[in-house]
Amino acid sequence: MRFFAQLSVLLSFALLWCSVSASSAHQVNRRHGKRLDADLAVRAPGDVDMYKRDYANSRLTYYAVGLGACGTVNQPSDFIVALNSAQFGSGSYCYQMITITCNGLTAQAQITDECPGCPYAGLDLSQGLFQFFAPLGDGVIYGSWSFGSSPAPAPSPTSTWQPPPAPTTTWQPPSPSTTWTPPPPPSTTP
Repeated sequence: MRFFAQLSVLLSFALLWCSVSASSAHQVNRRHGKRLDADLAVRAPGDVDMYKRDYANSRLTYYAVGLGACGTVNQPSDFIVALNSAQFGSGSYCYQMITITCNGLTAQAQITDECPGCPYAGLDLSQGLFQFFAPLGDGVIYGSWSFGSSPAPAPSPTSTWQPPPAPTTTWQPPSPSTTWTPPPPPSTTP
């Protein structure tokens, strides 16, 4: 009887070892989640931030223009901006055009300066550009802007139908200036 008990324990260990061995062998060959670098898409080098569509709720202030960080002298009436230092970097955006929308108005401006005190996405506007959107007394306004110049947005449609305008004159046929009479018929007598 003792022999059968030992044989039973030995067979149990053998079966247990075989099942664990088969399970771990299966795990070694699994490759879920592993990819080669050639399988992955690679982003093109460069500043992809430029292609971001819109910087919404950006802080817009104004400043006294002059010689800008891009190397040109500007006038207060010029539609130019100073880009915040975080985005200005080494000046790679100098002379790029941007489109600014604020208070329902849209304008294009050129980046010609750097604004060290502006937060990320913030702009310093020339006095003339700021006055296009709001009085200088406001000091700080909020709007959105994006790189590139784009056409102004189309006006929003009205919600009610409006009839066409009434005509200013009424057409009348012209009155005849002469009366036409037919020629007399040819005579039949010889």
